[in-house]
Amino acid sequence: MKADEKKKLLQTGVFKNENDTILFLLVRQIGSKDGPAGSWTLREDMEKIGIVYSIATIGRYLKMLDSKGYTLQKGNQGRLLTDDGKSWLLKMEDNLARAEIRNESSKALQVNKYSDLIDLMKARKAIEVETVRLAALNASEKEIVDLRKTINVYYRYIAQKKDFVDPALDFHSIIADMSHNRFMKAILEMLIFEEKRIEDNIDQLETRDRGNIYVIEHDDITKAIEERNPELASELMAKHMDGILEAVEYQVQIRDEEISEH
Repeated sequence: MKADEKKKLLQTGVFKNENDTILFLLVRQIGSKDGPAGSWTLREDMEKIGIVYSIATIGRYLKMLDSKGYTLQKGNQGRLLTDDGKSWLLKMEDNLARAEIRNESSKALQVNKYSDLIDLMKARKAIEVETVRLAALNASEKEIVDLRKTINVYYRYIAQKKDFVDPALDFHSIIADMSHNRFMKAILEMLIFEEKRIEDNIDQLETRDRGNIYVIEHDDITKAIEERNPELASELMAKHMDGILEAVEYQVQIRDEEISEH
């Protein structure tokens, strides 16, 4: 481990502050021993990972662990983990593993070049065809009413010639909510975030010229959900996403041609 271990742990979002990271590291060190761990030993262990504290400071942290019920002092031999301490350590290590996977997934989903948008939209299609099917089966009446409201907002934006990106994306986000599958919703939100990030750097988007088409398609999808028809809703969403994908592929082709000319 490096000297910035505290900083790395804080960046995971698992711990609230520096004190929590130190408590975790001490508990992990104590848990790695076959017997009780004393202040001197723990101080040396912490120095090995670049964290230098006095014996007095280590002692204060150990008393905090005692008060939380995570450690138990065994005479002059040092501390042992209690059952609560062992459970807390397992929970924190599990949270760290989850955070690492989440962070790696976020990096993998980052769009670094315009051609990545094509693969991104293909992934979106696969997810959205399923979320809309689930929405038609699982959505509450209130959720369907809220979805209909986004359609009305979308129509108004088109009539007023306003940028319709927000109501358009709200439509897809609400459907993901209506699916009642939080994992699909989380992945879709990451994909949409990356899509918006790169599209913000494109002056003229082909998809922005097709709002009057997309809003009607959104309307038809909403009607299928209102009718509780999952097969039709999935079919319509697939066609809708194919249309968007076609526009993105055209956008990438035009951009590649412009770059090659220069």
